[in-house]
Amino acid sequence: MMIKLSDSVLKGTLQFSGLLMLLSLGFFYIGEQEGVAVLSGVMLSAIFVSSSAWIFDAFKNAENRLFTKIFFFSTAVRFLLVLTLFAILIGVTKIDEFYFTVSFIISYLCQSVTEMIFINKIL
Repeated sequence: MMIKLSDSVLKGTLQFSGLLMLLSLGFFYIGEQEGVAVLSGVMLSAIFVSSSAWIFDAFKNAENRLFTKIFFFSTAVRFLLVLTLFAILIGVTKIDEFYFTVSFIISYLCQSVTEMIFINKIL
């Protein structure tokens, strides 16, 4: 199954994720720990949202029932993986928990909204 790049949710999501990562580098001016925390939060949310976009692109031409099963199962698996990574990053590393958590939540919401916009444009 060949996906045209103009119809790719993943391409748009990756571009927006890259932009957020570039913007998050500005937090290194506040401090190294804050910069690492914000960049880590943005990267974790980018992984989650980009994998969702990849699932959408890979299975968007599948039968509706199959797509729904795959999409929701992958959402549950991705949620557990992100929750595990989140806990590991908070528990094991010395990053600033506040900056990390807030940047994860804000970037996840921004990227999810952007992903929905891309999906609606394609549909």
